[in-house]
Amino acid sequence: MRCFVLSDNGTMMGKLICRLKLLICILVSIQTLANINPEQLSLSTVRVVVKKPHNEMNVASGFLWQKPQWVVTSLHVLDAHAKSRIIIEFGKKKRLAKVLRVLPEADLVLLEVTKPPKGWLPVTYFKQTKPKYREHVTALGFHHGALAMSTRELLKGYAKPETLKQFLPPYAVETLKKTNIPDIEFPIYYLDGSLLPGFSGAPVFDNQGKLVGIGNGGLENGAANVSWVIPATNLTALVNSKQSTLPAGLHKTSKLFTLDKVQTKATLNSPPKRRIVFKSFDVIAWLFAPAYAASDEWDFGSNLVAEPSVVQYQNFEFYKIKTRSMSELISSTATPSELHSINHLFKAIFGEFSIDFEATKFDIYSDAYYGINIVVPAGARLYVDEQGYLLAKSTSMCRLCYYELQYHARTLSDKSQNALIQSPTAFFDEKLTQHWQELNDEGEFEEYVDFRLLTKYGGKRFVANALFANFNEPLVERYEVNYVSVATNRESWLQTQAINNRFDAEYMQQLSTHAGLNCQRVNLSSNEVQLCQSLVYAYTLLASVHLTGFSNRFYPL
Repeated sequence: MRCFVLSDNGTMMGKLICRLKLLICILVSIQTLANINPEQLSLSTVRVVVKKPHNEMNVASGFLWQKPQWVVTSLHVLDAHAKSRIIIEFGKKKRLAKVLRVLPEADLVLLEVTKPPKGWLPVTYFKQTKPKYREHVTALGFHHGALAMSTRELLKGYAKPETLKQFLPPYAVETLKKTNIPDIEFPIYYLDGSLLPGFSGAPVFDNQGKLVGIGNGGLENGAANVSWVIPATNLTALVNSKQSTLPAGLHKTSKLFTLDKVQTKATLNSPPKRRIVFKSFDVIAWLFAPAYAASDEWDFGSNLVAEPSVVQYQNFEFYKIKTRSMSELISSTATPSELHSINHLFKAIFGEFSIDFEATKFDIYSDAYYGINIVVPAGARLYVDEQGYLLAKSTSMCRLCYYELQYHARTLSDKSQNALIQSPTAFFDEKLTQHWQELNDEGEFEEYVDFRLLTKYGGKRFVANALFANFNEPLVERYEVNYVSVATNRESWLQTQAINNRFDAEYMQQLSTHAGLNCQRVNLSSNEVQLCQSLVYAYTLLASVHLTGFSNRFYPL
């Protein structure tokens, strides 16, 4: 299209037509940019808040589709309660929305707002073909309550068949079979990484800024989460859907997506307040003369959510995604035996003590690009020290304390990557043996060979674990237990180790004297209480290493 501007002596109608043509040229130019432009795409991405009764709130992402008043997001974030409200946040401007179309099998919903703010640009087309294996894609969204929009760079992974069922834990499969929201046989795009909580409904673009899909997830699988991408080709079926009411089984499905839920403050119970806001000059106002226009804006208080915590370490960016008890992790995992094995690990070191292992709590952090999850005892703080180590710190855990939790990332050479592909078992045996040799440079450590373990997560992702101790080393004041995991995904790997130096002569005597102690009794002596506290902390340290793993694990169909 040729773009031109009339001279000042043109007619008013001529000027208006010219301005319309110029606007169309601008929009066409934007849509045909060769590379992705997050600043431009942010004008299509919105925050979706579903305010429910009882101080509960679902927070997700969404995007404008075809029309400024149309918003696409994930169906599972909605709530059928009569008092629930859907709030679309266009930056600082908020609008109420209603359901226009529903596509349950794809977990998609098309919402409509009245009087959408000016200056926002709907996405108008999508890419028809599937992204290639290891192709970079970018998701724009709002991580778990964050007010600021952010991008997540991910890689398209490989899975066959590429259907939702392959990545779901059994409890989710059982429920979704009944509700069909979404259909577990539904074709999806598998990510070699993981979307963060709050990215349900987020638009996902290729490196040329073309829409390829819609982010989805929020399911839990133990310490991990489950996320995927709905192909954008389903948007045509969504717009043409004849269903405009929320399906009956939505409540059961929504309960599964626990990571899209946040607790709100009491002030959110107050009704929305209406105010008149004068808006600054924008392109639409420019077309139709007035430089300033007044319009309605509503204050729903939906921004009163704590900002997420994040720790940057080398190539990793760890976001805290949840705090869970061991009981909650066991109830959501597809492999409870793997979590129960931590008890056997503990008893091999400390003997028979009666402890409520399932009451222990943990903070879980996730890196989206690599899809790796690390775990620390609840309340511990992650930080990077001057030597470049990622460490966890608390009142009982530090570099000079009895307990220590260290993380160390490394980059795999091309040679190591080839060795990993050819024989994962041989590769990890070499890495664990290398760690053992490093321990023996400082002492005489032995391995508990029954606890060397290699766990496969699919997509060339593995985690290896091993347990070492120097209980037979002579002439030492304190013995050490060292539990290590090595996790790798593509070119990087992360080593995690728990170090317990509590084992001096006095402590060893306490373990022997109180062998078989029931730490759940109510009439424990002060010495017994201290011993039980040390045992609980030792357990959380071992569990933190053992729970290192990846999201979106493959399961046999």
